[in-house]
Amino acid sequence: MARTALIMLMLLLSFVPARAGELRFITIDVAPWASLDPTTQKPVGVFPAVVAEFQRRTGHSIAITLHPFARIDRELETGAQDCTIIVWNDTRAGIVKKGALLAHHPVGIIAAKGVRLDGFDDLHRLNGISVLRGLAMGGGFDENARLRKEFDTDYQTGLRKLAHGRVEAVAGAMPTIRYLAAQMGLDHHLGQQLLLSQMDLVLQCSLKSPHLNAMEQFNRAIRDMRDDGTLDAIFRSNFFS
Repeated sequence: MARTALIMLMLLLSFVPARAGELRFITIDVAPWASLDPTTQKPVGVFPAVVAEFQRRTGHSIAITLHPFARIDRELETGAQDCTIIVWNDTRAGIVKKGALLAHHPVGIIAAKGVRLDGFDDLHRLNGISVLRGLAMGGGFDENARLRKEFDTDYQTGLRKLAHGRVEAVAGAMPTIRYLAAQMGLDHHLGQQLLLSQMDLVLQCSLKSPHLNAMEQFNRAIRDMRDDGTLDAIFRSNFFS
């Protein structure tokens, strides 16, 4: 009798659903996309808000890590991090699985105030353009060896260089650059801008992640968030437009 009861108990336990394992999501440390709140030291911005929705909608526990742009590929390639939402680059196709599109974001060049930037040809006259190392700009910028590019680890460095006259433009996600300039009190240094392309902010998960099968749940969450207006609300509340 006791043996039968033990067998029945083991069978019942085998049907208890497993708790969702903790995943590790990485992204760039750039406000308003993601940054640490100086008071609470907790991640805030668009990315943490989206991840919070992922947790609510899927039941998965997710830890967030913020790093410079140049480090993200290495973390995903080794499987140290499971997923990210960041600008898609075809060179990353060998280390991640591409998921759902979160948003399009305008990419281009913002020149210093008083510097002419009416078209692409004006870029050749600029005395230094700060660009994030590893960021694909598109629009003929990346392969143009004639442009005087200075590679930096973050937009803040480029903005400080521009304010001190060490470069004449900053390249990248233009809304983010202008947001950071305003936060740093440097927005009065910015002038004309030139749109080069629209970058796709895409869910991407490491091919070495043990949680790769959870990716479709996150894809579905993104689609649902777009349909029910949650994404737009997150973008508006974080000045990400």
